[in-house]
Amino acid sequence: MNGMRICFKSMLVILLLITGSVIVIITPILAATQGFAKKKNTRKMNIVREYEIPVKKGKSAGMKIPAMMSFWGATNQQVILSSKFSYNVKPDKITVTADNLGMPRRNYVLRWNAPDVSKITVKQELLVEISCNNTLYTAAKLPYSEEILKRFAFSLGKEKNIDPEDKNLEPVCQNIIKKAKRAEEAVELVCDWVNDNIEFTSGTDYGSAETFTTRKGNCNTMSRLACAMVRKIGIPADIVKAKFIKTNNGHGYIEVYFPDAGWVFYDLSNWNRGFKSLDCLMATGWAFRQKTDSNWKWHDGYFLKEKDVGFYQERLVPKAKLRSGPKEMDVLGVKVVRKKPGKSVKVRHLPLREVIMNLLLPPGERKYVKTEIIEDK
Repeated sequence: MNGMRICFKSMLVILLLITGSVIVIITPILAATQGFAKKKNTRKMNIVREYEIPVKKGKSAGMKIPAMMSFWGATNQQVILSSKFSYNVKPDKITVTADNLGMPRRNYVLRWNAPDVSKITVKQELLVEISCNNTLYTAAKLPYSEEILKRFAFSLGKEKNIDPEDKNLEPVCQNIIKKAKRAEEAVELVCDWVNDNIEFTSGTDYGSAETFTTRKGNCNTMSRLACAMVRKIGIPADIVKAKFIKTNNGHGYIEVYFPDAGWVFYDLSNWNRGFKSLDCLMATGWAFRQKTDSNWKWHDGYFLKEKDVGFYQERLVPKAKLRSGPKEMDVLGVKVVRKKPGKSVKVRHLPLREVIMNLLLPPGERKYVKTEIIEDK
């Protein structure tokens, strides 16, 4: 999967006249993290997913289609405003299930008892709205309480490709802890370190430890390393899977947890700090499964056609310098306000993996009422 990486380089040339000779000293300018000007960016799209499966007439058949999810958050939201299915043969049964086969995945399960056709077509039409805000309110400090560490233990520990126990991370993370007074500052420093030290290379599929050692990686491997480092520091973190809009390219970045602001996105390879720009749809996997006889067979691919509703052009215009960034690059971030979010901010206290796996949360339209904002006790 390929991330789209942007890097702006600038150099400062200083001329010094010393004892009659000119010495040229070239030093890199430290780029700034800058905020986008518009308070809220919104993008609305019509999305069509089409599937076609061969079946045996009179024999049972089934499909498991991954469900696109709605979610909310302090800086990013994705809302399924409407969704409808159409078929050449109506299913005899439709259920919603969840599994964790490689990644958390919610599925629509469609079953036909004895279709009188040799091919079944399924079409889903959705109206989706994604948005991002330009301000992150958080006053979270380190270390986190034992209660929070226990609650999000899975997002703090070692798992496949993410190793916060890697001994090589210790000196780097300890140095970050010494510099950071607040949790968000620690995450920002992790992003800076990864962007400063890891060379973006497409096609790699390293785990966090190998990414640290080789100093190379793509959007997924950089995210794995950042995730391991953030966990090492004591902040819950997870990987987010997404799809670039109007392309067949997948993407990966991270979300981190602040006790007051909830789960917040940081995109390592696209330089988005504290939010995710509106170039991606958050996905739970796009492969579907087909059942014929007693076997389920995987089919890979991106079965989406996206079209903007009305004219859309994302305007992430740099407005003001927020803080120093990594060397030789410009990064784009939210404005961080060191106080707790107000009541109008839609805070998400569930990681996306739990949103996806929780069958009590509908995959479609969400209404933001008090009962849906899950608070830590």
